[in-house]
Amino acid sequence: MSRRVRDEAGFTLVEVMVAVLILGLVLVAACYGMNATLAGIRLGEDVAVAVGLLRQVAEETKLIPFADLADAAWDDYGGKGYDLEREVAVVLTHPDNPAVAEIKQVQLHAYRRPRSRHPAPIASWTFLVYRGGI
Repeated sequence: MSRRVRDEAGFTLVEVMVAVLILGLVLVAACYGMNATLAGIRLGEDVAVAVGLLRQVAEETKLIPFADLADAAWDDYGGKGYDLEREVAVVLTHPDNPAVAEIKQVQLHAYRRPRSRHPAPIASWTFLVYRGGI
């Protein structure tokens, strides 16, 4: 015994399809934003680990005798997922004898592995080493 009401309110098929389309676009944008945020978090974690490794290598480098600085061997940090590179350059020489270095600049770079996919360093560290001390 139900009666049909003529002015019954409801949604048409077109209205429902437009609402679903809008909802889909909003969900895609939200997923893209979350993915970008997670990638940024991962990059921040990688940089933090790389800077920690560079700090450790800097401390180890400061223990190397000044004369042996350019040729010194160092530990392999590949097991931690990074390739580390050290560059030593003479910044200042002795005024009376230019062959004698007084100050050397040490640059440390950390690259993510595999290096073929990550050619730019993820972190760098530069410091000076003086003859007779840091």
